Amino acid sequence: MNESGFNKLYWGFLFIMLSFRIQGFDILPDIVGYLFFASGFSQLISNSKYFSIAAKYNMPMIILSILSIYQAPAQSGGINLGLLGIFSIPIAIASFVLNLLVVYNLFMGINDMAKKREQTDLVKESEEKWNQYKLLQIASVCSFILIFIPLLGVLYIIAILVISIVLTISILGFMKRCTESLGN
Repeated sequence: MNESGFNKLYWGFLFIMLSFRIQGFDILPDIVGYLFFASGFSQLISNSKYFSIAAKYNMPMIILSILSIYQAPAQSGGINLGLLGIFSIPIAIASFVLNLLVVYNLFMGINDMAKKREQTDLVKESEEKWNQYKLLQIASVCSFILIFIPLLGVLYIIAILVISIVLTISILGFMKRCTESLGN
């Protein structure tokens, strides 16, 4: 049961961390990732209270992520708020905060499980992965500020993209190790 739960968390991270759009449609929609998370949390909930907390924050993310499946491509320069106009801003802020709460509780649930099984390497790594994820999310938000400085903004966004790919691979590897060490 734990192995299946961790596999679902693995797939959830793959979908929420990677975003590829073709003509505005996300071909790896976040909603699929949050549905994987929901299934994984339900299988792991008996192992840590943090998975229960993560599941509660995950429910609104399933709903909010529906709004990000399609984003109209920008036709001209400037800021494109999309179909919801000014309401996109509070929705984006809520999504940002809820996403951090889901992922924080996910990593703390793994941390809790690893402590109970005396897997000190996974305890330390879960804390590191949470800090890395949090910093990447904050850095991504900061890219909206630097976009107004053309050369610096482009370099910053390229750096964030590279870091995001490296962190995604790192988190997916961590989830595989959790499956092997905590999955039984």
